[in-house]
Amino acid sequence: MNISSYDTFFTRLEEQVKSAPNNRRQIISKAIKETHCPYLLSKLQELQQAYKAKAFIIALLLCQWVAAQTTHTVLDMDSSKPLTGATVVIQSETSSEIIITNQKGQISTEQLPPFAIQISHVGYETVREDITNENQVNHYLKPGIASLEEVIVTGQFEPQSARKSVYQVKSIDSRRIEAQAATNLQEVLFNELNIRFTRDNATGSSGLNLQGLSGQNIKILLDGVPVVGRSGTANEIDLSQINVQNIERIEIVEGPLSVNYGADALAGVINLITKKESNSLNLNVQIQEETIGKEYSWFDDGLHNASVQVGGSISSKWSVKGNVRLNNYGGWIGTGTERDKMWYPKDQFFTGGLIRYAGNDFNIYYRLDFLNETISNLGEIQDSNPLRDPYAIDEQYLANRINHQIQANAHFRDLTLNSVVSFTDYERRTHQFSTNLATGSESTTNDSEQDTIYYSSFFQRQTLTNNQPWTLGSVGINMQLGVDSDIQTADGSTLSAGDKHSTALGVFTSVELDWNRLKIRPGVRLIYNSLFESSPTPSVNVKYGFNDQLTLRLGYGRGFRAPSIRELYHEFIDANHNIVGNENLKPEYSHNVNADIDYQLSVDLNFKLSGFYNHIDNQITYFTPAASNQPTSYVNLLVYRTTGGTLEGEWTNNVLQINSGVSYIGRYQRLS
Repeated sequence: MNISSYDTFFTRLEEQVKSAPNNRRQIISKAIKETHCPYLLSKLQELQQAYKAKAFIIALLLCQWVAAQTTHTVLDMDSSKPLTGATVVIQSETSSEIIITNQKGQISTEQLPPFAIQISHVGYETVREDITNENQVNHYLKPGIASLEEVIVTGQFEPQSARKSVYQVKSIDSRRIEAQAATNLQEVLFNELNIRFTRDNATGSSGLNLQGLSGQNIKILLDGVPVVGRSGTANEIDLSQINVQNIERIEIVEGPLSVNYGADALAGVINLITKKESNSLNLNVQIQEETIGKEYSWFDDGLHNASVQVGGSISSKWSVKGNVRLNNYGGWIGTGTERDKMWYPKDQFFTGGLIRYAGNDFNIYYRLDFLNETISNLGEIQDSNPLRDPYAIDEQYLANRINHQIQANAHFRDLTLNSVVSFTDYERRTHQFSTNLATGSESTTNDSEQDTIYYSSFFQRQTLTNNQPWTLGSVGINMQLGVDSDIQTADGSTLSAGDKHSTALGVFTSVELDWNRLKIRPGVRLIYNSLFESSPTPSVNVKYGFNDQLTLRLGYGRGFRAPSIRELYHEFIDANHNIVGNENLKPEYSHNVNADIDYQLSVDLNFKLSGFYNHIDNQITYFTPAASNQPTSYVNLLVYRTTGGTLEGEWTNNVLQINSGVSYIGRYQRLS
């Protein structure tokens, strides 16, 4: 056979190998074994080596790709269990990234050593390691004193220990809420110093005072979003209309936070943090039965509370949660009658759901909450007319609220963007009807006795925060820039004619300068209000740690609150009411100074001494003239001041917590 014949044979063999890549090794090996020609044997061996080289290169590239996708695991040092939700910051000379650990406590990165890794988790000591080889993939976090401290988010750039915050923040966790077997927020907050409640025993609604200022000056937030539905003459949020069993934690910040949260935050902020985590399938069913005094029956008298919560993960990044709660309160007879009770019966139905996506650099959730409330005011029996069946004039106070909320945060190389969008519809109606007690039939009374009010609110808030402190010499610098808006619309028979609208826009910024023991946080908000002129609201807060046990905080804030739609246009006139708004009201402006000393005597024992002073110009309140033919209306007080202080101590261990304290609040007001 000549050389060209050998080349032809070799070409055909190559085509056979290409057409059967999975069998190429066997084909080439068989040809080598059967050939006796040195020339052909040399060509076959070259072909075999070429394919081995290709396989080696492919394997090498695959190994490099796998190595580039290094998996790091974050574990609890004591239990070796994986930690979900830990924040991992990876920093090299050329790049940086922020990743959140998944349900297995793991993150994947393409970063190759050497690089620095910083890992933090709520309740654990932050760890920083220099990664010099590929075998450093397990990282252990140690539970420290921080795990016993309150971790807060309200008014903060990022979640952190309450002891590190420039604000004095109180936190009430879910364990305490559950231990109190509370059926509403008033029961949870009742023992907090500087907080006092006003309660309408008849309707069961409740308002509150903080630092001697009424509920119209307190911002109630649900996951950082203002709660809509201020009602009553005092223009307050009814706390009994919030599902307490869906609350994970309550954070209370005293003093004006107008820079962070805008109007209505002169006295402070109460932020209700809802339950969101559902890493594994869970089902929670609760039934609670209580007597009201000595009154109780299975279905009517007493308090009957039942709730179901279910949630879980549907994939490594998606989770869902849902809840239903029924609250039936049978009222209390007191000195009334079986129908006309002193405390009215109330039925509440709460439901809601949440769907959440948690990625490495992006998290988002959608939340839906719904409330339906019926308060029954049953009138006295009218049976004096022998020609007519016994009857009674009854009333029902009906409330419905539906809230849609989307929250998201995205981590970029050096910045974090937090976004909140919320829409709320709130309706409250009074339905009066005549009940025939013989037949049970009902008929609606005059239209003038039926009242309705509607509120809708569109709220959005966007903030941009740096991930890691910038440094200037020995100073660490954190900054937040934000914008928010709240567009409200109201209508109904208890407002003067026509739809009412108000728009509030705010641009705000604050900077936190950190010299290790000393923190200074100045801030300012620029405000636009569609109904009133406004001025910038500045603030400055200072925290100084003398040592690890003793901390001093000082703060000053300027507050602004425009009159609400209800205060301007309220018009509630019937046989029992004569209340009108005042379109000539002026906005409130306030100055607040506060100071507190925190002494951590030991891990278990803590003492706090605090004081405050509030000065408000043009505070809005309601005024009832002496003459019975004149309506109750809203007026501006020339000057209103409150001052006070508290001393409190707290001792806690794994199973027991004891709080004790004393508070003093003084008030001064001048109408003109």
